[in-house]
Amino acid sequence: MSDQVAARSILNYALERVLPEPALRRYVSLDESTHTLTVAGRKYNLNNYKRIVVVGGGKAGRRTGVELVNLLGNRITAGILNVYQAQASEPISAKIKLFGADHPTPNEAGVAGARQMIELLKSADKETLVIALISGGGSSLMALPVEGVTLEDYKAISNLLLTVPATIDEINAVRKHIDPLKGGRMRKFAKNAGGFISLVLSDVPVTKTGVVDDTSVISSGPTVGDASTFESAQKVLTGYGIWDKAPAAVKKYIEVNLGKEENETLPKDSPLLAEDKSQYIIIANNDQAMEAAGEKAKELGYTVHLIGCRTGSVADKIKAEVTQEIENIWKALTPYLAADDRVTFASFSTDGVDGHSDLAGAMADNDTLKLAQSKGLDYKKYLANYDSATFFK
Repeated sequence: MSDQVAARSILNYALERVLPEPALRRYVSLDESTHTLTVAGRKYNLNNYKRIVVVGGGKAGRRTGVELVNLLGNRITAGILNVYQAQASEPISAKIKLFGADHPTPNEAGVAGARQMIELLKSADKETLVIALISGGGSSLMALPVEGVTLEDYKAISNLLLTVPATIDEINAVRKHIDPLKGGRMRKFAKNAGGFISLVLSDVPVTKTGVVDDTSVISSGPTVGDASTFESAQKVLTGYGIWDKAPAAVKKYIEVNLGKEENETLPKDSPLLAEDKSQYIIIANNDQAMEAAGEKAKELGYTVHLIGCRTGSVADKIKAEVTQEIENIWKALTPYLAADDRVTFASFSTDGVDGHSDLAGAMADNDTLKLAQSKGLDYKKYLANYDSATFFK
């Protein structure tokens, strides 16, 4: 077996480990005889609930939704999921509405779905079990501007933040304060629910401080506590010198709410997040994919060194997305720097479509470099321009 064939086998095995369907089944099961739903070891007696409500969104929204419907069937009484436009046309259940949202640029359908989500969450009472399905891309797919801020304002401030070297935490600090679902507010709207379960697929990078799967970052943390404030949102915009460039409606909303706790994001110590009130489970992440890749590589006879995942630069990733490129394809060129004919390098994205591109990675070895050279392609130029997609094509 060639190294490239082996690499494909390893990557396929890794992806299978984090597909939404098996990921959900690993953590969630139903005992029909006792009417018991088990989520990561925690048991819920469904006889205690008259309603099971499903909400959420993200790149894996449809697939996790389908699997949950397969598991719970008619026990689900209502639901709203914001999914990709192309995935919204075919229903997954008579009880769950699908809204054709978009990523990375939010659209009006996503806004409509988010609004209806809020109304459904508000209707939850002590006999309601809420299940939130959250995955990468949810920040855009469930985007909802606050009252007084238009969708165009919302997109404008998001684009403005990409023109400066703001961290993902800083970007989220702003977004969470002009969007009523982000920063734990999805959980806040369901404050009267008898139970709240978040099933999450994580696509976030490791933070500069070494935090893996930062829950406040995944889809802007709609069901977890948040430490940012209106003051910190304003500080981000002023600190990068873009306050004056921000839409007037955004600035007004932030200024009016400075110091108003009632409109703030959900505090991390909120009673709503207590173990008896909420359960938050990451059902798939990059660590699982990495571990699966290691298992397959060992099976194929390779000596494996798991270095860790998500070590790339967030700034590089943001720049790559802006230029309609993917960090993973850019990385696939780096082994050429060593010009080692013993190296096969494969890089890929685990979270599906990323940014503006439909490309998820690339594979290369020394023969690829030689082929490029024979065609007069200078890989260093493509690296510098974040244009490796054109290089591989």
